[in-house]
Amino acid sequence: MADQEIYTEKQMNKMKNKVIKCINEQDKEGLKKLFSKDAQKHIEDLDGKLDQLIGAFNGNKIESAKGLSPAFEGSADAQPLHIYGKYHLKLKSGDKYIILIDICDIDDENKEKEGIFQLDLLTFSKDEVPEDFHMDGSEDDYGIFIYNKDGTEQ
Repeated sequence: MADQEIYTEKQMNKMKNKVIKCINEQDKEGLKKLFSKDAQKHIEDLDGKLDQLIGAFNGNKIESAKGLSPAFEGSADAQPLHIYGKYHLKLKSGDKYIILIDICDIDDENKEKEGIFQLDLLTFSKDEVPEDFHMDGSEDDYGIFIYNKDGTEQ
């Protein structure tokens, strides 16, 4: 099982670094390509959501992203393999955000499902979580979800 944990952490780190690079470079097309082909088809107004996601950073660069080992479901043998990462971001402006990245890493029976399928951005730190805050949707829903400091979704 330790091999599986090492593998999932390596895969999620690669994806996290690609996501951060695209956000920092405001590369909407690059970010779009990280999403699975299936998610690209099913996320309503994907281009608009990507614009909102990049816009939520107001041009501020992400300086660091810290997180624990990602959670996962499945394995290379028991597919699909889904990996769930959560990172605390520190921006150049001093602001702190939280990003959750959900990917399908391996699905030999349906390659179109491989890639990011859900991305959540919380434009506040863990210390600023609004009272009664909850995220809509489940971890298996396709989408890009952006939550503001007042707990509302963009």
